[in-house]
Amino acid sequence: MEQGLERRHVVAVHTGECWIAAKSNRCKGVTRVQALDALRQQVPACTHCRPDTELGLLD
Repeated sequence: MEQGLERRHVVAVHTGECWIAAKSNRCKGVTRVQALDALRQQVPACTHCRPDTELGLLD
């Protein structure tokens, strides 16, 4: 998950293979359950790696 500039809020969910997350120093790894929970709470999914689709939230 990617944190905002002030590291107070989560601003995006990425997959572990996402090139954007790999380049960012504001991303940290989380469990599948944490990622699904964030997506269900309307944290945006990365438009490049589509974690919502990868996790089966969207088909």
